[in-house]
Amino acid sequence: MSGVSDIVRTLDRDRYLSTLFAPDDRRPDLLALYAFNAEVSRIPATVSEPGLGLIRLQWWRDTVVSLYAGGGGAGHPVAAALADAIQNGGLPEQALTDLITAHEFDLYDDRMPDLTALEAYLGETQSRLIQMAAMILDREAAPKASAAAGLAGVAYGLALILGNPRRRDVFLPPGMDVAAAITHARSRLAEALALLPGLPKPLLPAFLPVSLTATFLNRVSKRLDQPLSVSPLRRQLTMWWTARGWD
Repeated sequence: MSGVSDIVRTLDRDRYLSTLFAPDDRRPDLLALYAFNAEVSRIPATVSEPGLGLIRLQWWRDTVVSLYAGGGGAGHPVAAALADAIQNGGLPEQALTDLITAHEFDLYDDRMPDLTALEAYLGETQSRLIQMAAMILDREAAPKASAAAGLAGVAYGLALILGNPRRRDVFLPPGMDVAAAITHARSRLAEALALLPGLPKPLLPAFLPVSLTATFLNRVSKRLDQPLSVSPLRRQLTMWWTARGWD
């Protein structure tokens, strides 16, 4: 599991830190899910042409299908760990394959056509990840997190997009400028935060990365022409303070 943990700590440190607030027996499965997401998400940035990215995404799609058919992960440590997470959390195959397919959009320079498409993309790449994390944390209670996960994923994902000027130009649909996108993200965040107090406490670590959204949006609004930059210490303290408020 150390290799899987290292992947998340290196490629998605915010989610890695969030797992430290989860029960010990749930942490390996959370790390497996987040490592899978990190491996898939980074493919578009590591290939020289879309065709190569499609091949790698298809490998993961085939691997997921194989896992549900009883395969052991093809010797890949993340796939092997994901097999346990699927079993223990009852993760739905469609959610995992949809996440993979959604990242095909990242391989091209086509602009997001409209807000509906943007929210669908964020739902498949961010909201479902939160929902699956909730399933790992408490399989029976997880359905109660569905609405909050949908809203929180859009807010958090949009904040990350806004923090990357290059991605921003592709992902913001025609007619939506940065100011409008910030307003929309803040609206979705407020809707999500209004639902969190009603969720069972075991589910809340799935939402910890979302606690950074307001900080990200504030930073973007002040530095529109610069990539998002928030210190690791600030991120860690924000999540710690949020988790403390749940006790």
